[in-house]
Amino acid sequence: MDPSKYKTMKYIFILYFITTLSSLWGQSTVFHSWEELYQFVQTQSVVEKVGNKQLELAELTEQAAVANIFNPRIPLTGSAINNTNLPVNFIPGEAFGGPAGSFREITLGQQYITSFTAAPQLDIINVAKWQDVKTAKANTDLVKSEIAVNKKKLLEQANGLYCNILMYQQQEKIAIRFVQMADSLVTILKNKNQQGLARIQELNDAQVNWLQQQNLLRSVQSALANQLRSLSAICQKEVGVESGNVAMVWEDKAISMGDAELKKAMMQYQYAVLNHRSAFYDQLPVLAFQSSLAYQNNSNLKWADPNNRWIYSSFIGMKLTWDFPTNAIKYTNVRSRKINAEMLALQLDEEKRNTIIRNQQASADYQKALE
Repeated sequence: MDPSKYKTMKYIFILYFITTLSSLWGQSTVFHSWEELYQFVQTQSVVEKVGNKQLELAELTEQAAVANIFNPRIPLTGSAINNTNLPVNFIPGEAFGGPAGSFREITLGQQYITSFTAAPQLDIINVAKWQDVKTAKANTDLVKSEIAVNKKKLLEQANGLYCNILMYQQQEKIAIRFVQMADSLVTILKNKNQQGLARIQELNDAQVNWLQQQNLLRSVQSALANQLRSLSAICQKEVGVESGNVAMVWEDKAISMGDAELKKAMMQYQYAVLNHRSAFYDQLPVLAFQSSLAYQNNSNLKWADPNNRWIYSSFIGMKLTWDFPTNAIKYTNVRSRKINAEMLALQLDEEKRNTIIRNQQASADYQKALE
């Protein structure tokens, strides 16, 4: 094959490949009903993805709280010490046959000391850790309620945009028809004016009307484009809406029962109460099991001398820890969390009233739209 033809075919193939990819990337998702948009936003939106990560983090915190009830731990320590100058001790000289009242200098100890220690510990009674499990579970429920509120707000926004798009699409059809009618009227009056059957003022009025209808059409198309861009931002990709024949389903006795915000406020208050209890119980004493397993090697030649035996020592016991009286940080945590719980209690009462008013207003708006 001619090299020039080969290069030409190569370039054509690359151009075709790029064009194909571009067309694929440029394809938009078209929604034919609210149910399609609803399912897409429910599963593919950023709010949904971030919410899943937040819930995963909350569940991980809850699992860590359960694992930390007994707080098992095994601190390991090791050391290698070189006593470059051992301390000098004075022993009565009589022990070595010397005169009474005399002392003899003796250097005691080992120059190289190698040691390893393991100290297994386990909390037996730690009320604050038990309370942390309930607090972590309440935090998971709070995250779920926050996700529900965020999804509700997003779906309300998507639904508003969807309805606006349908409205503007219908307005666009009507505006196009008006432009066509105005254009036909201009043509008719222009012909009549040429034949002396219509005045120039009538033709001018028709042309002004034609310009006004075009401006109205452009305004509707601009508003429609803005709504589509906003919906595409929510969906994170270019989207379109094809309404077709919109079937309206009316519910004569529709009553709004939205309570996602109220559930969130309740979860916030419950979490604050449990958080306050955790801070309070953190002031109580902690009873723990403790032990130690130690090995030590002493030598005057080198560290971990294999010619010298390892000395083993161990102990087991119980340890009671209690800040009495409580320290300032723990006391401040108790007070601050109590105040926070009291503030959230007030917000909960306010949200109960707001929920009733919001639902009544939503029902009234629906009835007004229905009429």
